Order: sequence, then C-alpha cells, then structure tokens
Amino acid sequence: MLKNIWFQIHWLLGITAGIVLAIVGVTGAALSFEHDLLRWMNPGVMTVPARDGGALPPAELMARVQAASPGKRIVSLTLSASPEDAARVNFAAPPGAGKGPGAKRGEARYLDPYTGELLGKPRGEAFMRLMMQVHRWLAAGDTGKAIVGASTIALVVLCLSGLYLRWPRNILNWRTWLTLDFKRKGRSFLWDLHAVAGTWALLLYLLAALTGLYWSYDWYRDGLFKLTGAPRPAQQGVPRQASDGAAGKATMAGTAAGQGERRSREKLPAPPANLALAWDAFLREAGQYSTATLRLPEKAGQAVQISYLDAQPAHERATNRLLLDAQSGAVIEHERYADKPVGAKLMSSMLVLHSGSFFGLPGLILMMLASLMMPLFAISGWMLYLDRRKKKKALRITKAVMTPADRRTETTMPEMLIGFASQTGFAEQIAWQTAGALQTAGVPVTVQPLGRITREGLSRFRHALFIVSTFGEGEAPDHARPFARLMGKSLALDGLRFGLLALGDRQYKTFCGFGHALDHWLRSHGAQALFERVEVDRGDLGALHDWQKRLGMLADIADAPAWTDTPFAGWILRERRLLNPGSVGGPTYHLELQAPEASLADWHPGDLVDILPDQPDQAAAQPLSQRQYSIASVKQDGSVHLLVRQVGHDGGLGLGSGWLTVHAPLGGSIRMRIHRNPGFHPPAGEQPLILIGNGTGLAGLRSHLRARVLAGKRRNWLIFGERNSAHDFYYRDDIEAWQKQGMLERLDLVFSRDQVGRRYVQDCVRDHAAAMRVWLAEGATIMVCGSLEGMAPGVEAALTEIIGADGVDRLLAEGRYRRDVY
Repeated sequence: MLKNIWFQIHWLLGITAGIVLAIVGVTGAALSFEHDLLRWMNPGVMTVPARDGGALPPAELMARVQAASPGKRIVSLTLSASPEDAARVNFAAPPGAGKGPGAKRGEARYLDPYTGELLGKPRGEAFMRLMMQVHRWLAAGDTGKAIVGASTIALVVLCLSGLYLRWPRNILNWRTWLTLDFKRKGRSFLWDLHAVAGTWALLLYLLAALTGLYWSYDWYRDGLFKLTGAPRPAQQGVPRQASDGAAGKATMAGTAAGQGERRSREKLPAPPANLALAWDAFLREAGQYSTATLRLPEKAGQAVQISYLDAQPAHERATNRLLLDAQSGAVIEHERYADKPVGAKLMSSMLVLHSGSFFGLPGLILMMLASLMMPLFAISGWMLYLDRRKKKKALRITKAVMTPADRRTETTMPEMLIGFASQTGFAEQIAWQTAGALQTAGVPVTVQPLGRITREGLSRFRHALFIVSTFGEGEAPDHARPFARLMGKSLALDGLRFGLLALGDRQYKTFCGFGHALDHWLRSHGAQALFERVEVDRGDLGALHDWQKRLGMLADIADAPAWTDTPFAGWILRERRLLNPGSVGGPTYHLELQAPEASLADWHPGDLVDILPDQPDQAAAQPLSQRQYSIASVKQDGSVHLLVRQVGHDGGLGLGSGWLTVHAPLGGSIRMRIHRNPGFHPPAGEQPLILIGNGTGLAGLRSHLRARVLAGKRRNWLIFGERNSAHDFYYRDDIEAWQKQGMLERLDLVFSRDQVGRRYVQDCVRDHAAAMRVWLAEGATIMVCGSLEGMAPGVEAALTEIIGADGVDRLLAEGRYRRDVY
C-alpha cells in the first residue's frame, strides 16, 4: 500500500512538474559554460591581444574611462591577471531604476586594459540573460519564481521516491542499480531507461535542487545560514563602513550624538579615493591573483573594497575580500576564503555547488549532462503514464452488472447466458471480456460460474456461451463440479443454441477434455451449436481472436479491437539459493525477482506467475511456451518469491526449471507476468484457515501465511509434507518463528522417509479428523497446494471420509475448499 501511494505521488509530480523541470534543466545546461561561450563568440571585445609593457594601472584606467563617459558614475572595475583578458567596468544604474528581478541594471562595458578604450558590446549576453531569467523564474516574475520553487521541491520528492520505488533487495549489486538491459523492448525498456538514468543522475539532481532552493525561498536560505552558522553577507553593492583614523580602527560611540554624526557624514558624497595607494596595498597584501574587482566608495566614510580570486582558486566563487581606507590605503579588513569555517565556505559556494563547478571541470560537465537529461525523464515519464493508462483500459475486466437502464431496449438478440469454469482465473477473465464485447453491441448478458448454473437456470435461456478450462487429465475445474454432476443426468435442451470456448494445455493427454465432454453432452441432449468449438492451447492469442470473430458475426460487432493479454515484462532475478542440499529429491531453489517498475509489483496471496524461459543456446531454437509457478511472497516483501524444484528430462534439465535454477544469470532479466488466480485467493473474513500441501506447493501456502501474519490473524493450521526433515523443511525459520509468535496455532509436519513406514499428508489429515471437524464447524476454509497426483486426490479422499461427499461439495459451493494443484 505504501509503495503504491508513493508510486502515485511520483507519477503525479512527474507529469505536472516534469515540464517545468525540463525547461529549467535545458536552460541550466545552456548556462554551464556561459563565460567560455561568450569569450569564444566575442574576440576583440572580451579578449584583447597581449602587448608589451603591461596594462595600465587601475587609477589611470578609471580616469580614461571617466573622461570618455561624462555623466556616468563608475561603480567597479574588474581586472584580470591574464594579458589577453579585457577589463570590465560597471556604471551605476540611472536614478529610479528600481529593484527586483525585472529592474534595470547598471551598464557594464568591456575595455582595453592597455589603452582604456571602451570596446563594443559583446554578442550573446542578451540571450544568456534570457536563459538565466527562464532558469530562475521562467521569465515570468514572482509567479514564475513560485512555480520554479515548487517544481524544485518536487524534484527532491521525485528523487527520493524514485529511489524508494526501485530499491532492490540486493543493494550491493551495482549492476542492479546502474546497468541498462538493451534486450528489453517497449515499456519495459522505457522504464529501465527511466530508472537507470535517474539513478545515475540522482545525486546531481539532489545537489542541484537543494542548492537551487537557496534562491527560491527566504525561509530556506535563512535556515541554511542558521544551520551552517555562517554570517549573512552584506547587501550586494554596499561597501562596508570604513573606520575613522589612520589605522581605520576607531570605534563608534553608542550615543545619539555619535549616531547623528555618522548619518550626517554618510549623506555627504565620497571624496575621490586614492586608487594608487589602494592598489599598491592590495598587491602587497594579496600577492598574486587571477581576477580582482575594485568597488569604489559611494558615500563619505566608506572603504574601497577589492574582491579577488587567488592565482589558483578553489573555484570561481572562492572569493577573498579586502577593505582598504579610501585615502590612506590602510588595511581595514582582509577576509580570505581559505580561512573561513566550513559552513561559511559552503554558503559562499552555493552557486558553484549548484552548477557543479565546485568539483572542477568534471563536476561542471556532469551537471550539464544531467541537466540536459531532464527532458528525458519528462518525456519517458509521460510515455509510461500514457502507456499504462492505455493498457489498463484495454485490459480492464468489465465486471459491473448492467442494470436494465444500461441495456439497449431495442435488440434483435435475447438475453445470453455466459457460463465459465475456471481453475486459475483465465476462463473467468475471458468470460468477462466476452460479456463486455456483447454488451457494447447491445446484447443483454448474464455471467455466472458454471457451478452455480442449475437445471432450471439453464432451461430459461435460449442462447448460451460456455468458456471452460480443463483441470488435470480431463476433469472439470473444482468450482464446476456441481455442473459436471448435472451433465450425468438427462436434460432436454432442444431450444438451446450455444457456443463453446475450450481452454487447455496440449502437454496433457486429454487436451481440453472437459470442454470436449461439455460439447458432447450439450449436442447429445438437443442443443445446437452456433459455431464450431474453439480450442485454445495455453492462452494462444490466435485462437482467442478466432473466438472474437465469431462473437462479431454473432452480434454484428465490427472493428472490435483485438484482445491482448497482459504483456510479459523483464523482471530482474535478484537472488537464487539452494534450499535442500543433500536431499534425495530434486534440488529445490528459492528465487527472488524484482519488478522492472513499481506498478507491476501488485499481486494477492494465491496468485501465480507466468514465465517465458529462454534456452541456453538460442541458435535455430523454437519459441518456448510459458511455465506457471505459485508466488510464495506478499507484495509487502517487495519482490516475487518462487519455490522451484529442478526437474530432469532425458539426462538434461527441464526447460523451465533449468532456466530458472541454472541458466538464468543473477541480475539478468526474466520474462514474467503476474497471473491472477481468484479461485485461490484468501477468504475475506476472520475465519480459521487450514493450509495443506506438499513439496513446492508450500510456496502458495507461504504467501497466505505471510498475509495472515501481517494482518494479525492467528487461527492458522499448516499441514505440510516432504521427504526428510533434515533437508526438505523449506522456510523452516519462518514457520517455526510464526509458531513461537502464536501466529500458527497448529503445525503438523509429515516427512515420508523419516520413519520405517511411508507416511503422507493425507494420512495426517485422517489422523486429525476430529480436529478437522471442529475447525470446519467454526467456519474454517481449506486451501490445498501441491501435486495433482497423489497428494491432492488423497487429501480429498480423506476429507470425504471425514465430512462426506456432500460436505466436500458444500465447502466447494461456499468457497471454503480451494485448490492450486499441478
């Protein structure tokens, strides 16, 4: 449940915030090498030819610039130690320019450091400015800023929820996390790409989001400063106050007179600063540098501020700051990046952490690539979402009972009976799909399990469709037994016209045996076939399409979409371990498989899996049919657990068991899908549960026990049999722990070879006949899982001895006797 909730949150945020994040990512990538791109685009503006004699001193440069720009006030001058870099001067914004994201800024111009000549305006700056505006606030003011901020929070949630949703059981297997399986196709490959690429970029996205929020929310920024203990920086553009006196160290008196004197002084214009003394003091104090920005005082009493980078800075924001007395050049304060506490370093490095350049060129490149990948997640997320909606709509079983108002009143077809006999749920699924197709064409239908159709119920219909499976060697499915007994009686069916879909498996000698028997009985009692019987071998889609065509001719349905079964997906084999080393029986393995996407990891206790095995050597190999296994886990376990016995044939291994237990590589992909098995789902109430099985049939019983333990239902009785307790007691630790916890009220184990005389599960059932009657009288449900030969009929024979044949039939009719046997 929790995982499904986070899955819903993940896709909801992905399809809403994903587009904004894609835009922010692409614009962020465009800004990654902004300065380098602009330099490359603007030779002769941002770069100049190196010349002998060196650049002009800052004081002379400013004088020449000021003479060429009358009426403009110089705010700052940026110089580079590189002889090929142009200098940069910033002029103050005109009066009334305002503040905020859209306010007009002061003018910035490049100049030749050798002559002081103002150079042309660089190309591309307006584009980069637009990219920055889109990146930070979608170029939409405060509204855009709020949207970007919310989307950035969504990115944090997407990263963490995505990590949770794909968290594997074997977390130390790096292939699980970081490798892409190119053998996958369609949705499976798309999900794998989404998940693996997201894992690669996860830390980068978290870093970008957690630093990006610094510019989105004041509360977040304030919290970071408090968390790191770093001092808040001075407002940009306002130099710190210089102190009075030659050394600049005099204190301000805390009196009203002293404060008034300070305010009066600050209203006065700043006297011309002695830049020559200030620059000489800077060179003595700082030594070598790579870039330096001189900010001039704006008011009386303010200092000259020089922000500079060392010759080999830690990064482009590892700024040092030097405050100098504007007249004497005396050092007031020298704040070095290297001397800052860790917290202050982090806060002053927020932008380079955000861009990745804090980690040098590799970090910048990785962050740029991760930013460019943002549209991949938006696109793939939308494709997965739309594909999921499409498949859910196509596979949705139409089970809603139609009211008379829902049906067409004008139809040429009378009401039609659809009867199904299903052991593992497939026939029931086809029955409801058939009902949906006929209802769409305006044909009123009644859908019933075959076991609930009585002689009187059948006689009131003139048209019927039967969809029936065969169980074992030609038998009726468990819940169809009452109807199978009805077939032993004579019944006039002259007025009935019917169609029959028979489901089976050609591996059995009596393929579609029950379907054949039903067809013969209907015809021999006067019923007329609407069309020839349709037979389906192991879910063959071609045969099902043939059935659809016959429905189309029957009810005048044109252009109906072909039915599609649940597609196979590439589940990852995470674990495989031998459970019975030294056993006289076949090796039995515990397997764990993880879904390629969270939405597929949904099943109920008693459900099955269909697996398409691969062959070790695919050269000229024939396509293999699917194999079916009981699920031994609940969805809260996070992965499908299977209990598979290795089978040998003619000196080799069985294709299905051999693939799963030997040939399939750990970490590799297994083509698998969940198979709903409603006939073996658990009872809904609090009644007692009797679980009976042998061998690998313990898998289906274990899933029910796990669910009962999680639900706190203690009235559980397990009867389990195998060969030797020393080797074949599968899941011993789990079972004994449940018994000690009081979650397993009764446990009876039958190991056939641990005593002189052979003893089996059915013998144990007979031995505890009295207790069996008590539990059944208290409303217990019996669930049997294991071998069809020997165990299953033996248990039924024992139950018949205990409660009689009518008692067994009553349990079947009430849904209190359920089997998953093979």
